Amino acid sequence: MNNNPQIYHGEWWVPAVADRDTKMMFLQPEGMMGHERKYTGTLTYYGDKNSTLELYHTPSNFHSKHYCQNDVIWGRDANGNNFTLFNVLMNNQRLGGDFSTTKFVVGLVLIGAHVFSGDEARFSKCVVQFPFLRNWAFHNMIKGPDINLDSFSTPTFLLESQLEKGVCWRLQQYQPVERTIHDLTITHITEFEIEATEPQSIKSYLKQIEAFSQFLSIALYCDQNFTSIKFDSDYPWNEKILLCKKQVSETPGFFSLIKYDLLKDKLPSMLKVWYDNFERVAPITSYLIQSLQKKNRFEVPDFLIIAQSLDGYFKRFENKKDGKDHQKYEDGIKILLKQFEDVECIQKCHIDPQVLTQSRDKYSHLLLDEDKPLAAEGEDLYWLTEKCKILLTCCILNMLGLTNKEINLCCEQSPISQIMDSFPPEWD
Repeated sequence: MNNNPQIYHGEWWVPAVADRDTKMMFLQPEGMMGHERKYTGTLTYYGDKNSTLELYHTPSNFHSKHYCQNDVIWGRDANGNNFTLFNVLMNNQRLGGDFSTTKFVVGLVLIGAHVFSGDEARFSKCVVQFPFLRNWAFHNMIKGPDINLDSFSTPTFLLESQLEKGVCWRLQQYQPVERTIHDLTITHITEFEIEATEPQSIKSYLKQIEAFSQFLSIALYCDQNFTSIKFDSDYPWNEKILLCKKQVSETPGFFSLIKYDLLKDKLPSMLKVWYDNFERVAPITSYLIQSLQKKNRFEVPDFLIIAQSLDGYFKRFENKKDGKDHQKYEDGIKILLKQFEDVECIQKCHIDPQVLTQSRDKYSHLLLDEDKPLAAEGEDLYWLTEKCKILLTCCILNMLGLTNKEINLCCEQSPISQIMDSFPPEWD
């Protein structure tokens, strides 16, 4: 949790609605017709948990009569900064508390502009920062005594992928220079940029950012989340930063899985495939990324999530490729293992389709006890889960267009190789 929250004191109000009787969402610009009532309040932004808004001396029906007809709450702090608050929910009021204060939980905070809704197409570009993006897309900089410091503030495009007509993803890096009378500091910053030829909405950008977040999580083999989003617009506004509820990114290991340096030429097409298939693959990869998070203990649901994700991947991406409809779980696992039989990490996993199937059936309560003699238990079930994560990861890399030879290169000196090194010895 951020121990130093940002505090904004100011006025807060709901944008006026033109016709409350018909509940038509025709919103009037700020200040027109005098429909909005402003209330003094304080926004507290914590960074890695929900922000809170406290309004003072509001009428008892403020939330039900006013907020329910709007997607957002607007505000302006004492310094003149504009705010738009999204996903605002009234917090439970405690008995005996301060009844002069109405408390809200806020999901998203946009600083610098008033926006009528998350669907309003208003922004032409956004720049996103991830804490460990540079760990993956590190780009060697010029070294030596003849460095032109003026060039360090110019962004260098590391990667560009045209996803569809008018939408482009980029990775860019720049090195801002800070000069003092005592020394010179050069900072390396790598950012993810989305640019569109036509303005897009906040919701549209958030979906794309979530897609890249999952891609980066697979690449670094640990959960990754953004730290800030800056929007550009055709409007003459100041800098805008979207502050959002987010979890802290996990620190990646020394090696990555999807290696930027080896696959740089192929990455644009990989991102395109990922973007095109994200709606289908997102539920599967989200379970995988969730399973990569460090936990104090292993439980049976940890196994079932991955075992079922393998089945979901097969049915969405592999089934019927040979013209047959494979309904049995074990048949699907056999086909996936056959597909990666020359991938070294899969060879070392020694996954037995029958053991995996009986384990999945046992803990899903699909078989009687006497019908599952091969089901894994205890430590064996834990290692079976780790092996299934590796198989599922290979499936995702294959979906991205990598050959088995390229998958082998990814797995070498990667978090997967470190997991394999910790495998217990196989007993006959």
